[in-house]
Amino acid sequence: MMEHDNLLTKWVIGRIEKEYKDDIALLIAVKGHATHGDGHGEVFDYYVPCTERGNGLAQTFIIDGIGHDLYPRSWERLEKSAELDEMTLVLAKAEILYARSKEDADRFLALQRKLEDNLANPVFVYGKALERLDSAKDLYRSLAFEEKTYRARSQAGFIHHYLSAAVAFMNHSFADSALFSERQAYNSSTESRIYHCPELESVPDSFFEYGRCLLTCGDVRQIREVTHGLIGTTEKFVLARKPAAVDAAREINYQNLADWYQELSLTWRRIRFFCRVNKVEEAYRDACYLQDELLVVAEEFCLEEFNILDSFDPDALIHLELRCDITEQAIRRIITENGAKINEYTSVAAFLDANA
Repeated sequence: MMEHDNLLTKWVIGRIEKEYKDDIALLIAVKGHATHGDGHGEVFDYYVPCTERGNGLAQTFIIDGIGHDLYPRSWERLEKSAELDEMTLVLAKAEILYARSKEDADRFLALQRKLEDNLANPVFVYGKALERLDSAKDLYRSLAFEEKTYRARSQAGFIHHYLSAAVAFMNHSFADSALFSERQAYNSSTESRIYHCPELESVPDSFFEYGRCLLTCGDVRQIREVTHGLIGTTEKFVLARKPAAVDAAREINYQNLADWYQELSLTWRRIRFFCRVNKVEEAYRDACYLQDELLVVAEEFCLEEFNILDSFDPDALIHLELRCDITEQAIRRIITENGAKINEYTSVAAFLDANA
């Protein structure tokens, strides 16, 4: 640390001890937050207030062309960093410059250990990778209708950021910005850790090729195409690495599946009717609804996906009817073979007799 950096750190600590001794728990530096020796992060990055008054220490200023932002970061936000829900670098690469007490320091160190444990947990990082994928897909819905290039580039940049984080999580690491090249992913240099993720061991097919294409896209159509490819290859990468423990730890209640089937049984009946009387629109509508439900239960009950819509032919609805019949029988077999009971009766009289 250069001499003026020492002076700045001493200045902040002096203010804390003189004016905020009971209001601030920690002063934190973040290694790898600097760029080209600007000292940001290494001098100090943030502090942790323990009272509302502690927020008053916050200050931004520029010295010799270098901006400094002394800002508060709450314990709640640090918890989110440990859970991979906020910027990870501020916790993973952090160093305590000042602690009000040993208890405050221990609490911070415990959060760092929690972050390490979470990154090492295959089930945990898989879930967080899926969350980043969902965020990327949500933003892509806006990009799909964007017409202005500068706005599309901004949206694509955030999508790429989310996907880079997902890839890093699957490598038990973290990335706090988009990764465009091998230089960023496999570089152990001392440059700012914000722009690098040196711990990656594997990435999706063509991930860096898509990233480099984003840098040269000239119009919105190209941006959409490249971003679509990025999402697709990242999703394939993540799903292919689903930990077996995700399904093994899940308790499956097949009676819930039976209850779902009882609720949806009328949909099967309607589809059969619409197919037989050649009501194409109605058959298609109910088949789309049933297909969506089947995808949900396949995930919830760890089943192979059922495909009924590929059988839809407006000129030959018999194919959809037959596929739905086969799917229904398969669902009924799964329920009964796993000891669950379908609550069904041959007549109203039988129902009343059983439910008297």
